[in-house]
Amino acid sequence: MSVKNITYFTQNKSTNETIHILDFGYHKTTQGKPSTQTVVDHYSLHCIVDGKGTYRVHDQTYSLQQNDCFLLLPNTPIRYQSDEENPWIYYWIGFDGIDALHMMQLCNISYQSPVLHYDNIEELTSIIEPLTLLPTSTIADNYMALGQFYTLCSKLIQYNTSIKLPSRKEDYVNQAIAMIQNSYYKNISVQDICDSIGLERTHFYRIFKEITGISMHQYISSLKIKRACYFLTNSALSYSEIAYYCGYTSEQYFSIAFKKILGVSPSSYRRSTKSPQD
Repeated sequence: MSVKNITYFTQNKSTNETIHILDFGYHKTTQGKPSTQTVVDHYSLHCIVDGKGTYRVHDQTYSLQQNDCFLLLPNTPIRYQSDEENPWIYYWIGFDGIDALHMMQLCNISYQSPVLHYDNIEELTSIIEPLTLLPTSTIADNYMALGQFYTLCSKLIQYNTSIKLPSRKEDYVNQAIAMIQNSYYKNISVQDICDSIGLERTHFYRIFKEITGISMHQYISSLKIKRACYFLTNSALSYSEIAYYCGYTSEQYFSIAFKKILGVSPSSYRRSTKSPQD
């Protein structure tokens, strides 16, 4: 029988934390649950306490088990699935923010190597577990969650005795991703990013794709569409307002871009995600 506990956290708009905690969770999965490709809009670090499974990203499949951790990457197609005979049990932390990628790299997790092994996994899950059992989260809990995130990262950094600092290429990409995440709704362009970083466009285009596996155009488009999906599902904003908040110059252009990526119009997507009582 599947068991799942999730606590969601909201951010204090008056502060400027560079890491935002979105959720803490626990999942005891069921046998033979089918794998489906998905895309998430944030980072999610999973810590496996029992069982086995597979994680596929960037055309590479990882076979994982107890004491392994894996990172779901934002705006990147992924698949992960429990083993049919020995389904896994894991805890996770969902987060984003301009320092998220840098923190994971300090923990020895990256786009190129999104998994790691940690011998004493209970040390990590004991940090996560209390926050998965909250009935609701308060402002105080939000700060506790942020503190627990940094505590967990400190354990991973200590465990990784040969910390490899980001290469110059990775540092450039980190800067670009931070700019995109903070400015995509302003209709930021690839040229704007290259100018800010100080690299020639064609050269940086190759670097970005080498490090992330996708182009900057794909990354920006995916981020905009994911944000649009959130607004369509969770708000009553008009289509023109959503287009504006997601960085599109017009409602028509937004509709064309949305349908090109997801295969349906924004209105069809909104209808399909609304429950009957809405």
